[in-house]
Amino acid sequence: MGRPTGSRNRPSNMPAPRGLPAFPSRGRSTLLLARLLGAGRGFARARSGAGAVEFALLAVPFLLLLCVVVEAAMMTLSQQTLDSAVDRATRALRTGAFQDAADGNDPAGRLRQVMCGRAAVLFRCQDLKLDVMRGTSFASVRPAEPYDSQRKDWAPSFGSTFQCPLGGDIVALRAAVPVLRLFNALDFTRHPMGANSQLLVATAIFSTEPYSGKSCQ
Repeated sequence: MGRPTGSRNRPSNMPAPRGLPAFPSRGRSTLLLARLLGAGRGFARARSGAGAVEFALLAVPFLLLLCVVVEAAMMTLSQQTLDSAVDRATRALRTGAFQDAADGNDPAGRLRQVMCGRAAVLFRCQDLKLDVMRGTSFASVRPAEPYDSQRKDWAPSFGSTFQCPLGGDIVALRAAVPVLRLFNALDFTRHPMGANSQLLVATAIFSTEPYSGKSCQ
C-alpha cells in the first residue's frame, strides 16, 4: 500500500497544488525578515540633514546673543575709557597742574588733549565736548545736561562753558562723546543720536587745592 501524498510530506521544491497560495520556506522567511529589520535600523540611523536643521534653529538666537555681548562690551569699554579721561582732567585741575601749563591757547582744547593725548581711548577725541563750572559749594554747582531728549542730539548750550578753577573752588566737570552703535536695536545709554551712535557721559565734582594766582590761559 502506497504512502499518502499529503502536503505535510511534499518536498519544499514541489509546486503547490492548483488553487493554494505558495508560501516561502522557513529559510526564505528568515532572510526576508532580517532584510526588513536591517532596512528599519538603517532608516532609524539615517541623520543626513539633521545637523543643518539643528544649526538653523540655533543659529539665529546664538547670533543675536553674540551681537548683544559685543555691543555691551564695546559700550562698557568706551565708558571706562571716558571715565579714565575725566579722572586725568580732574587730577590736572584739582592740583593746579593744568593752570601751570597754560600757554595762551583755548583751555577747553588743552584739557581735551590732557584727556586723550597720552592714553588709548575708544572714541574720537575731536567729538568730545566738555563743560567746566565752578562754585563755592557743592549745592551751587550744577553741570549742564549734554543731551536733548526731544531732538535726540546735543543740547545746544553744552560744551560752551569753561570757568577756570581757582584755589579752594568746587568744580564740576562733565564730558560727553558720541560712540558708534553697531546695532540699532540695542540702546544701553538711553541717549541715542543720529548716524548710528549713542552718547556717553561722565561727570566729576571735586574741590581744588588751595592754590592761588593761577590762570588757565
